[in-house]
Amino acid sequence: MFYDYEVPDEIWELELKVTDFPLGPQHQHDRYVLASIQEAIEAAKEGNFGVGAVIVDPKGKIVMAGHNHVFNPHFRSDIHAEMDTMNKFEDTFTEVTSMRDYFLFTSLEPCPMCLTRLITSGVGQIYHAAPDVETGMVSRLNNLSPVWVDLADSQIFAQADCSPELIDIALQVFLVTANNNTQQLMDRR
Repeated sequence: MFYDYEVPDEIWELELKVTDFPLGPQHQHDRYVLASIQEAIEAAKEGNFGVGAVIVDPKGKIVMAGHNHVFNPHFRSDIHAEMDTMNKFEDTFTEVTSMRDYFLFTSLEPCPMCLTRLITSGVGQIYHAAPDVETGMVSRLNNLSPVWVDLADSQIFAQADCSPELIDIALQVFLVTANNNTQQLMDRR
């Protein structure tokens, strides 16, 4: 189903901030977080939750990017940013047998579904820009069943080393879209 959607002015303003954002040497993850935020903005412009993600190979190159597609182009409850990015990666790089040396950067702390997907994938390091105090699961990883906690033991899940301004932008992109999209989910009940 296609949802008519007028992009909020705040998204255009945040896109300008991201476009002009000065990258510096102070924070090692800024360029990857910035790329995930650019994906989040694309999601928001399409009427989806404003969350984006990128996968970085062992040499530091972004090899895959994706964003939330829950509502557009049609309703897909499972296509969160991390899921979209992992799906594309796994479909494209079928020869990769271990992701332990790869990194995934996401603009928002992963939800429970995405966290367990990332644990299953074996991505070595997963970093998020903005914490999600409501539904983020990285901060609650130890609340998972013991098998998931054990599987995650060899992975790093943490907040990215990025500029505080990028953390704020990432959170704002999500929050601008959250109320409307959460209401759409409630309306499906």
